[in-house]
Amino acid sequence: MEYVDNPSYFQTVWALIASVGWYIVGLLFILYHTYPYIQEKYKSWRFARNQHDSVAFGKKTDELPQLSANVELTRQKMQEAYNKNCALAQVKKEEEKEKKRQKVLKFLENKNVGIKLGSAMDDEKTTPSTSTKSRLLKSEYSPLMGDNSRGYRPPKRTCCKKGGCG
Repeated sequence: MEYVDNPSYFQTVWALIASVGWYIVGLLFILYHTYPYIQEKYKSWRFARNQHDSVAFGKKTDELPQLSANVELTRQKMQEAYNKNCALAQVKKEEEKEKKRQKVLKFLENKNVGIKLGSAMDDEKTTPSTSTKSRLLKSEYSPLMGDNSRGYRPPKRTCCKKGGCG
């Protein structure tokens, strides 16, 4: 007798069949007898599904013109509502502009616009709270015109110390 270290492929497969063989035989027997029943159920399910899809597709094609008309009508209504809201917003914006303009005009009426600060008309309306000397100094001073008697004027800057360049 020979002693074999490595069993052959056939022996390995046969050992597997021997250990679970009856289960495989039973499963094959069940599949053989139930295959026609499963096949019939599958065919009827497939037929019903195809029929349902064709009916649903037929309904969709019949309702397509009505559906597109409804969509167009809805779009028109939405556009009209949008245009109406735009017009209302424009009117509201105009009203706000007019209110602002009126407010600015009222403010300008209450203030003396175009009158020189510290002028004789300004002095008549307000009571003098400062001394007459300071009022006389301020009466002819305009910050926009400048004042020759006040302030420091720096000397000119040149590149040469004594101004002898070019």
